[in-house]
Amino acid sequence: MSTNGSTRDTRRRKFSVQSEFGNARQWRSRKNRPCDICRKRKTVCVITSVPPCLFCKGRGLECTSTAPSGPSSSTPTAATSARPQTPDVLLLDPALPETPTSACHGRDHISFNTDTSPSTSHATPSDAEAPSHDLAVASPVTGSRLGAKGLWTLEDNENRTAHSMGPAAEQDTYVLDSIPSGVMSSPDDIDADMIQVYAGTKYPWDPPVHFCLLQDEFAPHDNAAKQAASNAIENLVGPYGPILVRLYFKHVHPVLPILSKGRFLRQYASDKTKLPASLRGALYALASVFEKKDPSLKGPFPFQQHQLADFATDSLQRELDSPNLAKLQASLLLLHVKPNHVDSIEHPRTWTSTAEAVATAQMIGLHQDPERWSLAPWEKRLRRKLWWATYITDVWSAVCHGNPPHIYPASFNTSAIAMEDLRSDEDLSGDLQIMVDPISARFHVSTGARFLELVKISKTVRDLIDHSFQVPRLRPPMPEQATDHARLLAMKETLRDWGDMLPHGLLMPALERANGSSNNAPLHLAYHAYQALLFRALMSPATNEAKNDPASNLCRWFGTAVAEFQGFARFMEEVTAEDLQGFWGRHARSQLILCGNFIIFLFLQQPKSLDLQSAWTLVQTLHSSLHRLESEADDVAKLLIRPVLLRIESLFSQGPELIRQYHSARVATSSAQGDVSSLRQSK
Repeated sequence: MSTNGSTRDTRRRKFSVQSEFGNARQWRSRKNRPCDICRKRKTVCVITSVPPCLFCKGRGLECTSTAPSGPSSSTPTAATSARPQTPDVLLLDPALPETPTSACHGRDHISFNTDTSPSTSHATPSDAEAPSHDLAVASPVTGSRLGAKGLWTLEDNENRTAHSMGPAAEQDTYVLDSIPSGVMSSPDDIDADMIQVYAGTKYPWDPPVHFCLLQDEFAPHDNAAKQAASNAIENLVGPYGPILVRLYFKHVHPVLPILSKGRFLRQYASDKTKLPASLRGALYALASVFEKKDPSLKGPFPFQQHQLADFATDSLQRELDSPNLAKLQASLLLLHVKPNHVDSIEHPRTWTSTAEAVATAQMIGLHQDPERWSLAPWEKRLRRKLWWATYITDVWSAVCHGNPPHIYPASFNTSAIAMEDLRSDEDLSGDLQIMVDPISARFHVSTGARFLELVKISKTVRDLIDHSFQVPRLRPPMPEQATDHARLLAMKETLRDWGDMLPHGLLMPALERANGSSNNAPLHLAYHAYQALLFRALMSPATNEAKNDPASNLCRWFGTAVAEFQGFARFMEEVTAEDLQGFWGRHARSQLILCGNFIIFLFLQQPKSLDLQSAWTLVQTLHSSLHRLESEADDVAKLLIRPVLLRIESLFSQGPELIRQYHSARVATSSAQGDVSSLRQSK
């Protein structure tokens, strides 16, 4: 029997095969060695005739192999690529120094990105410090550590889309952590790779995080339809595209800052057709209603908003086969297209489209906190910002029809948004400033603060829905649930004195009104809608029996509700016709309806022991404000005012008669109570 040493020598001689690189290579060939990338991945390296191999060719990677002549021999053998190496997919040099990763020993991956704000300029490994936006990840590399600048990007991978792989996905996350993994349709064709953006720790509640990097392949008719939509949008817009971009960032972005301003403008200036047709169409559509705000225009645009929105929506349905951040942005923007003139109740499509946006956000992993992932800071910030924009959308779309939100507390762990997330990529370089108005060229703290306040209000509304507006259980509540007002009172304290605590730049009326409409009005409307929901919860159940019971929630909170909702009446008196011409967003209509209906609620549910005049005064004040605004509003602004005005008009026409009936009932009740009292005394 051979000794261990001789066995090792035998094995060494047995596998000592002179190998070359640069010729055709079949699966498991020993004569022709694999390229460095496939060798490190421990996966198939197939070269049909000359390098690159099929894997490197599919990803635009440089296909090389290091000569195995010893540690000192590190000169790579470069392969002649069948196509130029695309700058969108880059890999760090394997010779770069290694840096420690997290405690978990799982798969680490090498790719290239930077910490700088995004741009569309392309970088090479020697340009490691240059700002870059369109750098994309290379394939997973096993057995290596992240380089000093080794950062994944889940965006901008040419013909590749990153899908989130959650805990219940097709393979256990710890299995993916242990072995190289991919999906192969044949020995020569790799359709998908599992990439790890976070290695996790030893704790079971902090597992590795993986994405599936999928090759984008679509049916020819889908590609043709998307291209047709893109062409139709640009042909419709014609030379007005730059004007629409400028109008969007002046009027929409300060209220709904979901685009990465510098990133979008740089991509638009470089080649706008590389942006999804849905995103371009959505931006053009939202900006098109502000045609009167641009002095350079001699008349209205030669197209309608709905034409752009239709093309964008049609394209989006096909684009969502490969979801990414840009397509989610398109989904969120298209929700805010102006409603139909005939609609007095919010369209169901608002809710169904919100479901699509939430699903898109989850599909690309925005519901997971990216803070410790191997992503560039700009991408982490944008992902966090878009998640909270999706959260806001889900909350207020749910309120439109009283549906349960799609997002619930246990469904995400994304960290709280901060001002730096909103500041990121907002200050434009000189070459991009010419594309926007001077006021839009830099970051405004008020824009960030406005969005942060909207997130705060939306989170409180979401808690309110969980506590008081769930689907009925159809069984009696537990005793502690039936009398639990502590959470409601805590929610009330969360936004106590909200208007007094606001920074000066978010007040109504705002300083910016001197230059146009107030961007703060939609935020204040959202707060008053929250108030309406809060008091409805506090005063529940508002039954006819509760009107006659001084100990009921209705009677206990009625006076407070009337007093605090005077703030909404004052808000409506402060809103001007100029304010109505600003961007309010689609949810403002249902928020205004909610507030108007709450005033109707106060009037109709007035406790019998109180005077009806206080609630009727609120009705009169709102009625007067709505009439004033409707008389001054343009056609677009009337779409915001008309639904609530119809509801108030219906009550107002019946109000005097209801008041007479109310007073007659009170007199009759008092008379009956007096007769009963006299009878008792005589007995």
